[in-house]
Amino acid sequence: MQNSHSAKNMEITGVLLAGGKSRRMGHDKALIELDGEPLYLKTLNLLRELFSTIIIAGDRPDIADEGIPAIPDLYPGSALGGLYTVLEHIQTDWMFVAPCDMPYPDTEIIKLLISMRNGFDAVVPRTPGGYEPVFALYRKSCLPYMKAMLSNNEFRIYDFYPKINVHYLDWLSLPNNWERSLLNVNTPEQLHQLKKGQS
Repeated sequence: MQNSHSAKNMEITGVLLAGGKSRRMGHDKALIELDGEPLYLKTLNLLRELFSTIIIAGDRPDIADEGIPAIPDLYPGSALGGLYTVLEHIQTDWMFVAPCDMPYPDTEIIKLLISMRNGFDAVVPRTPGGYEPVFALYRKSCLPYMKAMLSNNEFRIYDFYPKINVHYLDWLSLPNNWERSLLNVNTPEQLHQLKKGQS
């Protein structure tokens, strides 16, 4: 069923990033259950609400679904490689990416990022803790710069941003719940604290 934002969001592909190694967690973060469902499904369901086309970035046939393919990274092991792979693959000019380990992703932040994309190559949240490069918008105009870096074995996404026209969305402009919304579960300790807070 089409939603009220479908016309606007047909121009953007929603991308679930699921190609990471989960080294700090010690096991697959995407499949960790919280609130009775795996983490990846929380973000995937949110992307389904907002975008008519969804892709999973990473070699993850186990979580692919009908109409939602998983695309193995051309440059495994880096966020920049995953972004490049999917951006090259998609048919739309823009993609919104989100990681598979966010327990409380929020549609309001995504809509705010989308509203600020005109005239830019990327829209990236910036908080006191730094950038949020895997919860952001990227345009196909980024591709040549990504490819040049990857071909030169340069994988730091922070080194990529000075090469393009980025709209940094500062935390003061984000909704009040931004800290909860942008939370990632990276370690067993973080997961324990989240589950402890639910009990």
